[in-house]
Amino acid sequence: MALFKKKMDHQVTDDNCQNHLDVMRANYRENIITSKSLPRPLWIRLHKKDALNVVYRDKDIVFQNGQIYYAYLVQANEMLFEKGNKLDLPANILYSTHPIAEKFPEFLMDIGREMFYYKGKPEEEIPEPLREVVKIITDELDRSNVDLSISMPDPENPDKTIDNIDVHFCSVIVFHKDIPNQVLQGVIPACYRCSESFSCCSNIT
Repeated sequence: MALFKKKMDHQVTDDNCQNHLDVMRANYRENIITSKSLPRPLWIRLHKKDALNVVYRDKDIVFQNGQIYYAYLVQANEMLFEKGNKLDLPANILYSTHPIAEKFPEFLMDIGREMFYYKGKPEEEIPEPLREVVKIITDELDRSNVDLSISMPDPENPDKTIDNIDVHFCSVIVFHKDIPNQVLQGVIPACYRCSESFSCCSNIT
């Protein structure tokens, strides 16, 4: 059963990240879910120590007090990309609560692609600020969260720098019935906007 079935009162008028978020937040505030069953898939019932069990334990807290932000999908269980998949499965995402993430969300894509690029590579080849996240991505069963702080050129004024942008890496459950056509769609990035290390685009601390 999908989380949301009824038609929402607020609709998107401008096809940009900010308007999508504004509409989702308005609809969410006016349609708080007070009771919702989330059956646990067999794979997580068999792994009672998996940290993602917290999603099911605290679902009512999330529904009633959760916040909506834009997030970039770093990686997901490959079955989520298969048509006909009926399982809810894990994924890793990046999100930020900084206003820049809603106005210029592309910067999260740059960071996420850089992280995925280093998956499985020797530690000495990975920029030190990214090593913890890359280790989690490579492990695929590690549900640890990582908080980063970055600095980046101001997209509206390249002569200025925006400091202390919060970026958060975490694991989530993707509920297949709540994504378009019940399947994730995307491509593995084949190239990056430059050949330098990530430090050319942002400064992660």
